[in-house]
Amino acid sequence: MTNNDQYVLVTGANSGLGLGTCFRLVDEYLASHTHDDGTLTIIFTTRSAKKGAETLSTLEKHLASHSDTSTSSRKIYFQSENVELTSLLSVRALSRKLLASDLPHINAIVLNAVLTGIRQATTWPTFKLGLVGLVTKPQFPKGTVAGEEPILGEVFCANVFGHYMLVHWLMPLFRACAPESRGKIIWSTSIEAVASHYNPDDHQALKSSAAYEHTKRMGDLLALSAVNQPATAKQVKEYTTPSLEPARERPHHSEPTFHVSHPGICTTTIISLYWIIHECYRLGIYLARWCGSPWANVTSNLGAAAATWLALASLADIRDRAIQATGDEDGGPCKWGSSTDRLGHSSVRVTDVPGWGINGSGKPFKDKWWGGSLGRKTGYTDATKEDVENFVAEGAEVWNKMEAMRKDWEARIEEYEAADQGTKSNGHVA
Repeated sequence: MTNNDQYVLVTGANSGLGLGTCFRLVDEYLASHTHDDGTLTIIFTTRSAKKGAETLSTLEKHLASHSDTSTSSRKIYFQSENVELTSLLSVRALSRKLLASDLPHINAIVLNAVLTGIRQATTWPTFKLGLVGLVTKPQFPKGTVAGEEPILGEVFCANVFGHYMLVHWLMPLFRACAPESRGKIIWSTSIEAVASHYNPDDHQALKSSAAYEHTKRMGDLLALSAVNQPATAKQVKEYTTPSLEPARERPHHSEPTFHVSHPGICTTTIISLYWIIHECYRLGIYLARWCGSPWANVTSNLGAAAATWLALASLADIRDRAIQATGDEDGGPCKWGSSTDRLGHSSVRVTDVPGWGINGSGKPFKDKWWGGSLGRKTGYTDATKEDVENFVAEGAEVWNKMEAMRKDWEARIEEYEAADQGTKSNGHVA
């Protein structure tokens, strides 16, 4: 273990974009690091031990496909973990396990695991039909906690709240990163996440038929409003302050940074389609690419470009790339998207976010937009300063609600754990 060793956690890695991210982390790390640059450990999560073992085997085979991967010169290691993001007790257990381990720090976490709640998806993107009102199973065994347990939206918990709690509980590992390489929290969202999808009166998307898009817009709001915004500073500070007592002490060297990416359009397993429809869907994405769409990535490996780049790049490189892309040294954070040209060449591009623009400056950028007439949805207009103010205000509202929920559920979990420990100490449970 050296000071140059890196640790990246990827959720939902058994297939699709999560697995593609792990593949790409292997490829890009080996391509850019010499034998003197330390090692990379990819910690990946799946929902079961079986899926974890299958994913580990797949990743080892992918690593073996690289020519110089002998044991003596090994630079990539894998660590399989299990978590059910719709179960806060499962998230808590994984957090405790990692905090008690010999991990010195976590350099980046890619919040990728996703649940769509879609029941029919044959004609993307106009007629996806989502199930309304999906809720998680009870978080605690019946009769173990006083009072009625609040409802948790299943899609909301899988896509946002489970990740939100995981990151908070792992905060000592992010804060242990060196100041020059601060920990990175990377929300993976979507190009579909438009302003109309998030309804502040339905925070958990329990009444929405577009719960997936709702949660992805929340990811944009959380990540982009977290950086240098007085409206969210208090909530972000509370969130990044650890509340779970670690089994092992770690130094506090730095505060984590927030980022957001999207995979463009690619075929993954989050939408279940008949094979003939799946192949037509794939062909449609290829046609969109050949017609000039910069977001038509088709494969999960290409879709993982942005998240992988954010995970491995230095903060200085990310900042320099943002300035180069926007021509603005005073702008805020960007949403980074995986892009592919007509010939299949992969790149990472800044993305227009409704209400935020490309960097939250409120300055016109249409004439500077890298895609010309492409890469923005029809009807999009440059975000004004007023638009950005409204975006930040909505982001602050999301942060307030998420922090209130976090504190409420932490109190409930601590009550449950105390009661459970008391029962065991009294000898009622073996």
